[in-house]
Amino acid sequence: MVPPPRSSLVVLLLLTACEGAIVSPFTTREPTGGGQASAGGGSSGGAGGGTVVEPPDAGPVACEPGAQQVPKLLRLSNHEYQSIIADVLAAPVPASLYARWTPVASVYGFDTMSETRIDAQGLEEQLATAEALASLVLATPALTAHCPAVLPAQTPSCPLKPVYSSTDDFSDTQGRDCWTYLDSSGAPMVFDNANARWRKQADQGVYLWRTGAHPGGTVDAVRRWVSPVDGALSLTGSFTDGDPTGGDGVAVSIRKNGAVLFTQDLPKRGRAPFTLSVPLARNDQLDFVVNRKTNTSYDSTGFTASMTFTQTPRKQAWTWSACVAPLVTKLASRSFRRPIRADELADYQALFNTSLQGATTAGFAEPVDEALSAVLQAVFLSPNVVFKPELVPGGLDPAERGYGVASRLALYFRSSIADDTLWALAGSGGLSSPTAVRAQAARLLDANRDRFVHHFGGQWLDFRDELPPGPLGPAMQRESHDVFAAVLEADLPVERLLKPGFTFVDPPLASHYGLMTSGPGVSRVTTDTRGGLLSQAGFLTRTGSGTEFRRPIHRGIWVLQRLLCRPLPKLDAATLEEIGNSFNAINRSLPLPEQMKLHRDSSNRCGGCHSSIDPVGLSLEKYDAQGQWRTAYANGAPIVTDLELDGRVVRDPHELARAIEASADYRRCVADKLLTFGLHRGPRDTEACVTERLARPLDGAAPGFKTMTVDAVMKALELTEVTP
Repeated sequence: MVPPPRSSLVVLLLLTACEGAIVSPFTTREPTGGGQASAGGGSSGGAGGGTVVEPPDAGPVACEPGAQQVPKLLRLSNHEYQSIIADVLAAPVPASLYARWTPVASVYGFDTMSETRIDAQGLEEQLATAEALASLVLATPALTAHCPAVLPAQTPSCPLKPVYSSTDDFSDTQGRDCWTYLDSSGAPMVFDNANARWRKQADQGVYLWRTGAHPGGTVDAVRRWVSPVDGALSLTGSFTDGDPTGGDGVAVSIRKNGAVLFTQDLPKRGRAPFTLSVPLARNDQLDFVVNRKTNTSYDSTGFTASMTFTQTPRKQAWTWSACVAPLVTKLASRSFRRPIRADELADYQALFNTSLQGATTAGFAEPVDEALSAVLQAVFLSPNVVFKPELVPGGLDPAERGYGVASRLALYFRSSIADDTLWALAGSGGLSSPTAVRAQAARLLDANRDRFVHHFGGQWLDFRDELPPGPLGPAMQRESHDVFAAVLEADLPVERLLKPGFTFVDPPLASHYGLMTSGPGVSRVTTDTRGGLLSQAGFLTRTGSGTEFRRPIHRGIWVLQRLLCRPLPKLDAATLEEIGNSFNAINRSLPLPEQMKLHRDSSNRCGGCHSSIDPVGLSLEKYDAQGQWRTAYANGAPIVTDLELDGRVVRDPHELARAIEASADYRRCVADKLLTFGLHRGPRDTEACVTERLARPLDGAAPGFKTMTVDAVMKALELTEVTP
C-alpha cells in the first residue's frame, strides 16, 4: 500500500479526537450491582455477569423533566459494526476480521452503549479490518458492476482467443494457439507427420495426438497451455480409457505451474470428467498429464478440453465519476445511516485523486485499486459509521430527521442499517407521524425476529455469544433462541417465558431431558417441565460451574439481576475479608443448605446478600450442573430447602417460577430491559413511570411480549425527542 491510502489511519486518529469533545456522561442512575456477588469468591461473571440498572420503586412516580443532559457519543458495538457492514455490502463478512478488536463492555446488560475510548492496538486492528473490507469490495463483482470495463493493457505472450480447444487447436507446431507438447522432463516432442502425432525420440512409447495421449515407461505425456495475459479460465473436459482391452489404467492430472488442481486414477473403461475455474496470470502454465501407473500396456488415453478464457479487465476507465463516486455514495450513505452530504463526497474525491496520483507514481499495476481502497477504508472508519450520531441531539441535520428515526428502529430490531422499505420511507417523509413509525416498528419486528431475539434476548438472557459447555451446547443455545422467538411471535405475556408449555429440542437434547420427539430434526414438544427460562439446560449449565457451594450462588445472582433487576451491593475490602473467613470456616461435610445457612448467619454483610441469593439458588438445586433433574445429591442426601422469596416459599424450580411470575418486579424488569435497549442508556429516575407503564398500562392490562416491545421502542424514541 502506498502512503496515501494509509490516510485512513489519520481518519482513525481524528476519530479519537472526537472523543474529547463530548466527555460528560448521561446523568443517570449508576449501575449498582457492579456484576459482583458475595459468598466464597462467587462472581456474577461466572453466571453471565453484566452491570445491572437499579429498578424503579414499586410505587407510582410522576414523570418530570430532568436536568439538562449532556449526551455521550457512543460507538457501535463490535456486533453492530459487523452486522451493518455485512448488510451494506450484501456479502458475508468473516467474523475473524473482528476477533482482535477491543472488547466492548456490557453496560446495563447490553454492549450497545460502549464508551468511545479506544487504544492504539484497537486502532491498528480496526485499520486492518478496514483494509480487508476494502479488498472484499474490490473482489465482489456485484458492487462494482456499474464500473466500465477497459481494453487490455498487456501484450499477449501467445494468440489471445475467447475459447481454446484441445482438439480444434491441435497442430504440428509448438506454441500455436498457446499449446505446447512435452514429456514430463520438460523436453519438447517432435511431430510425426506420417502418424499425425507428437512423439519423443528417446522413448517411442510417449505420444500425443489430437484426441488423446500415451505415457512412456520413464516419462509422462504432457499437453501444456500457456495463459496469454492475466485472466480466468473456465475449463471443462474429460480423460477416458482409450484401450479397454487390458492394462491397469493410468493416473491423470491437471496442474497449474506444477501445483495439482485435479487428479484421478483412471481404471479400465473409466472416465474422469472435470470442470474447473482457474485464475491465471500471464504466462502461467496449465499442464494436462497422463502417467502410466505400473506399466504402459493398453495405456492409450482419450482427452478433450474446452476452455473459455476471460481476460482480466484493466481499470483505467474506473474514474471518479464513472465508477468511484456512485460506489462511495451508495456505501457511505447506507453505512452512515443517512445520505452522504456534498462536502463529505468532495472530501472523498480529493482523497481518491491524491491516492491515485501517489499509486501511479509508485508504479502500481492497478493504481485505481489502491486509490479506491484508500477511499473505502476512510468510509469504513468514518466517525459517521463507527459512532451513533443519530442518538445525539444535533447529530443529524433537521432535514435528516427521518433517517434518524429509521436508524434508531433498525438498530433496535436489526442491530444494523434500515432495510430498503424503511430507507425509502425515511427519504420520502413516510416516517412523519407516530402512527407510521409504529407501523414500521411492528413490521420490522416481524421481519427481523431472529435478529432481535439474537441481539436483545441473547444479551439479556446470556445465550448470544457463547455456547453452553458440552456437546449439547448448540442445541441448548437453539432452544433458548427458539422458545424466546415463539413467545414473542405469538405476543404471549412475558410470564410465559418462565413457563411456556413447550420447548424446541432435537433427539439428543430431548434424551437429556427425558422427552420424546417425533423426528430426527428439531421438534416443538409440548411439556410443562422444560422450555422455561429456569429449566433450559443452557441457563443451567452456564450457571452450574464451580463447586456445589458456588453453583446456587451463580444461579441466584443470575435470576435476581436478569429477571428481577435487583441490584447487589458492591463488595468492599472488609466484606471480601469476612466472606473469605466464613467460607474457609464452613464444615464441607454438612448438607449444602446448612452450609449456606452458616454462611448467611456468619455476619450481617454475608446475610444481607444471601437472604436474596440463597432462596433462588437452592430452589434450583433439583437441576444438576448439566441441567438434568435429580431428587438427591450424589452422596444420597435429599435436596430440600424451605426458604422464602418475597414471602413465598420456594422449595423447587416450579415454585420459584411461580414466585417470579407473581412478582411485579419481573414484568417491570422486562420492560426496563426493552427500554434500555432502545435508549442505548439506562432509564433515568424521572423515567421510572415509563417503565412502570410499559409493564402495566394505566388500564391494568398486561400487554403481550410483542406489544410491549413495540411500545418500548416508541417510548425510547419519544424520550430522546426523535419521533415527529
